[in-house]
Amino acid sequence: MLKTRIMNTELRIKEGRRKRHQFSWLFHTSYFPPERLESFSRAGILHTSSQKGFTIIETLVAIAILLLSLTAPLTIAEKGLAATEAARHEITAFYLAQEAIEYVRNVRDGNAIDGQGGGANWLQGLNECLQVEGCGIDSTAPLGLQIIGCRPSNYNCALYQYTGSNISFTGLFGHRTDSGWTKTDLIRKVFVEEIQNDVEAKITVSMTWRAGSLGLRTTTISENIFNWYIQN
Repeated sequence: MLKTRIMNTELRIKEGRRKRHQFSWLFHTSYFPPERLESFSRAGILHTSSQKGFTIIETLVAIAILLLSLTAPLTIAEKGLAATEAARHEITAFYLAQEAIEYVRNVRDGNAIDGQGGGANWLQGLNECLQVEGCGIDSTAPLGLQIIGCRPSNYNCALYQYTGSNISFTGLFGHRTDSGWTKTDLIRKVFVEEIQNDVEAKITVSMTWRAGSLGLRTTTISENIFNWYIQN
């Protein structure tokens, strides 16, 4: 008798579960008025997915928070790397600009030593730099090819860096396009303007480069030189 009662109880439980599963989809719709649905819920018949929906919302919120927590550090790291790269380019640009100024000063000094100062020839050899387009200076090139005019054909004086096997040139910058020289995103233009004939000139060096996400960057330095040669 006890066994029979247990079996009947199990059958009723299974039948109840089957009926609730069979009609659960109806209670997700508007087939029944609210008061009827409430009575079903109290009776334990109504089976809804409100708890499941709430869990999905919680999951989406958690994912959004996780994504935000990951995105912020990555964005900061990206900006930090971009700033570091920009600083590296800026330091390189400053030294390259200073190199060009030193070159022009050496030309002035050479002209004075050769006895060509004190007159119209104190800036001899810098004719390309006196033009409005500016010039490029490459101290690594052979004599006679170290000063070039900035033209579209040379990417307006874009700089190349040596990456070949000759260790004596490794890391140097210039305007040469020979084998072993790789084009960079640096552009150096040198301008020489004579402020007072045969007395004073202004050297201006403009460095331009593209610093990744920071865009186009430009730095300019200038210096005045004087014709210190005294002609007897």
